[in-house]
Amino acid sequence: MEDFDETYANTRLGAVRKPKEKKRDWLVRLSTAQLVLALLGAALLLTVSKVSPAGFETLRVSFERVMSVDLGAREVLRTIRQGAEKLTLPVPEPTSEAQGGADGGSGCFAPITATVEMVVPVTGRITSPFGYRIHPITKKKGLHNGVDIAAAEGTPIAAAFNGTVEEVGSNSVRGNYIVLSHGANTKTCYWHCSEILAEKGAVIRAGEIIAKVGHTGWATGPHLHFCVVIHGVYYNPAWLLP
Repeated sequence: MEDFDETYANTRLGAVRKPKEKKRDWLVRLSTAQLVLALLGAALLLTVSKVSPAGFETLRVSFERVMSVDLGAREVLRTIRQGAEKLTLPVPEPTSEAQGGADGGSGCFAPITATVEMVVPVTGRITSPFGYRIHPITKKKGLHNGVDIAAAEGTPIAAAFNGTVEEVGSNSVRGNYIVLSHGANTKTCYWHCSEILAEKGAVIRAGEIIAKVGHTGWATGPHLHFCVVIHGVYYNPAWLLP
């Protein structure tokens, strides 16, 4: 009988402990989630306060209103949303690099493929790959929107794909450059050339010589800056190089 009573008591205790343990676990998870959200919110507010003081002030006023008035959940969300909609972050002015240089523009690191094999424009060592870097001339960090292929001055540059010469030009940043259009909003660009051989509007076959390697514009030595642009976004040409 005593054994039975003890077993029964233990069973009852277990039935009581399990809900308490579950409740304790739930409270721990809730506290952890609240802590993470609080840290994320603090980091966001710190960032906004540095980037946009006016936007930070808008969010602060909304937060004070939420904390000082007894609002329902929907009203709280609506107040926060209204404050976020008024938040405006400053947009940096475009620089000469972003307008036409090797560092700047909208880039994407996603892999790309082509239905035809690409002709390598110039054979040589890649001295600067696609991606973020410290610009060798401006010493500022930016997106290097193509690949730099080192080659001797005057080395012939071949068209990567069949296409049409869309633009030929020269400026202080790109130097002498040529842009080919390949349809489907896809272009290839060839910058810092010593000489451009193809004319605007010319129909070009893959492998045809269109220019010569140089170091015109912002260049520390003779090389080809080669980039691939799809729908106005720069992609890493290395995905297409054999």
